[in-house]
Amino acid sequence: MAIVLAIGLTSHQAAADNHCELTISGESSASIKADAPATIASRGKLGLLTDYWLSDAEIRTGVGVFAGIDIKESKADKDRKIDAAMKKDPRFMLFVLNCLTDEGGAIFSAALPSKYADFPMKQAAHAIVDRSAAKAGDVIVLFQLSPGGKRERYAAKGPGKLVLTQLDKKGVAGTFSFKAEARDRPKHIDVAGKFSYACSGSACQK
Repeated sequence: MAIVLAIGLTSHQAAADNHCELTISGESSASIKADAPATIASRGKLGLLTDYWLSDAEIRTGVGVFAGIDIKESKADKDRKIDAAMKKDPRFMLFVLNCLTDEGGAIFSAALPSKYADFPMKQAAHAIVDRSAAKAGDVIVLFQLSPGGKRERYAAKGPGKLVLTQLDKKGVAGTFSFKAEARDRPKHIDVAGKFSYACSGSACQK
């Protein structure tokens, strides 16, 4: 039976800075729309996590947290580890785009081999592929639906595309489409959507 969903994270959607919507068709049907104000906190659900929007100080803080630095280490040793990580490509978070709601959503991220040159800060199109086939410049996606509170996880199957019509220090916008298959049953769906997020970081231009 088809499942039809529609939600909004705020009661004043027209005034929201961040917007994402998904349309699911095939063996399940859903229409999901979500809005949120453009704050750093909102990036966890509706937003983009990228080094391009962060100051060096923010990146250093993030690197320190993710590195899991031993609290028994001296400050000099901690700083050396962070300094080494700051020379890597990417340094912290290359591209992670979230469109998440209580009813379902997606997390798009740059494939592991990707470098800054593979995800430049400009308009571009990237292939959405299965994690096992991903190469530099590709996008992998985690997708789920939660009809009636029951979580269904899906894996991207077949060719898909993430099109960035904007990626600069003012914001990000674009569209996506991909085919997916339920991880625990032979259930296939088509997913399409669009997003528009304001930049939220110390390196953003107002």
